[in-house]
Amino acid sequence: MQFNAVVETNTAAVHLWQALGFEIIGTVPEAFDHAEDGLVGMHVMYLEL
Repeated sequence: MQFNAVVETNTAAVHLWQALGFEIIGTVPEAFDHAEDGLVGMHVMYLEL
């Protein structure tokens, strides 16, 4: 299973998905325009079922 849209600055969400067993397999640089941080990366996270 793949979960595609985890913004790298959303550390709470990143930690939650990792706690559920997902791992970061890549990051798309500058894929999200954050209101405060500007362009930030978006993690591609994966969990084998």
